[in-house]
Amino acid sequence: MFNGTADVQYFMNFIWPGLVYVVIVLGTLLAAWSVAHILRTSRIPAVTMGWLFVIISMPLIGVPLYFTFGLRKLNSRINLKSKMHLPERSGSHRHPVNSLLVSLGIPASSKGNFVNFHKDGKAAYDELMVLLDDAVETIDIAIFILGDDTVGRAVLSVLEKKAAMGVRVRLLLDGVGSFMLPKNNLRRLKQNGGQVAWFLPVVHRPLRGSTNLRNHRKIIIVDQSRVWAGGRNLADEYLGPKCPDSCWIDISFCQQGPAVSTYQVIFDADWNFATNKKVDPVVEFPPEKLCGESCIQVVPSGPDIADDPIYAVLLTACYEAKKRITIVTPYYVPNMGMQEALRLAALRGVSVDIILPEKSNHRIADISRNRYLRELAEDGVQIWFIPDRMVHAKAFVIDDTLAMAGSANLDTRSLFLNLEVMNCFYSKHDIEWLSMWFDSLQKQAIQHSFKSAGLLKEMIEGLVLLVGYQL
Repeated sequence: MFNGTADVQYFMNFIWPGLVYVVIVLGTLLAAWSVAHILRTSRIPAVTMGWLFVIISMPLIGVPLYFTFGLRKLNSRINLKSKMHLPERSGSHRHPVNSLLVSLGIPASSKGNFVNFHKDGKAAYDELMVLLDDAVETIDIAIFILGDDTVGRAVLSVLEKKAAMGVRVRLLLDGVGSFMLPKNNLRRLKQNGGQVAWFLPVVHRPLRGSTNLRNHRKIIIVDQSRVWAGGRNLADEYLGPKCPDSCWIDISFCQQGPAVSTYQVIFDADWNFATNKKVDPVVEFPPEKLCGESCIQVVPSGPDIADDPIYAVLLTACYEAKKRITIVTPYYVPNMGMQEALRLAALRGVSVDIILPEKSNHRIADISRNRYLRELAEDGVQIWFIPDRMVHAKAFVIDDTLAMAGSANLDTRSLFLNLEVMNCFYSKHDIEWLSMWFDSLQKQAIQHSFKSAGLLKEMIEGLVLLVGYQL
């Protein structure tokens, strides 16, 4: 029989002290591990001191914050991916960026690829639907946002049909990016044999990785031979049959050839992590087929890569530039290294142009960018705003020797926290296409001249930039 007073006294006298002791011991061990990890990790000294102060002075708050925001690399995935063997690249060429990336462990550039850039959201949608409909054996999709809208439902409809026909369908969704997608939307795909996985769901086991690390990659691979990639998510804002007028300005592309194998390795590693599968890291690929004349290097970056290859490419390219640097990005919240590279390029006479939306879909990012853009403008960088339309594209052209396009924004989150993937284009015709596309955007844009900021504005910007690393 339950004796309320006696049970309460027993709990308070015996159980409660034990629980407090366990919590104290566990908290102390986690705090000690966090301090050791901070001291072993390369960080700006001020950041290191800040984390140490919070964890030591307020461990109950500091330790959970560090596990959520302080961890930037997934060492278990880095070790797994480093053991993967990619095909040898016989068609690689000499370029400072290619050499740098190879030294960082990124597969070398390959010739014999075919690339088709999408001029607008309708072209991107049309080729995507044809690509999915043509699938015979496999469909692998890693996407940040799958919309609960016309485009999202159209994609799921094709996947459901293909899964029912026996095609192996694997759909990898980011836990935060696709958080608003009703899980019921995926029921029929699963019933038809399709597989669905979530990259770090919002609620997950702490040891699986930080919720703050997101998979921002956009990769669709069909039959291990064709890839649809770039900056577009699968939602109405990015592409669809009613584009281009109703869609954001963005860029994506399809490609075939040797570079596809790198995309497949990236997807398989992401899928295995999300599904917690331990597999043989040696991957077998069919013989590479030459499909075109494009020289391409696929560059992954993020917490699953030992270094920060995309950031390294951008810095190297800025310092190597001799004539022109052109950038299209939705957000501009760089670190000081990127900021200095662009400033110095402009000061030594390189023409530097940056195109952004006049108003993006993130007001905080717009506030954060102003301080950096004012500084660039003072040193001769030309800042261009496109009015009345959101620009979601991420593309860079350096002289006539290198272009990049893919999923990475020019902000600290993309460069140092998110899982991203970019293409380096080395062929003249691909670089010319992106250069002409940039010129067409520039004709729609208005060059912005910055006024000096007042005290209140600078204080607001400073407060917002305190969380700039998370933007």
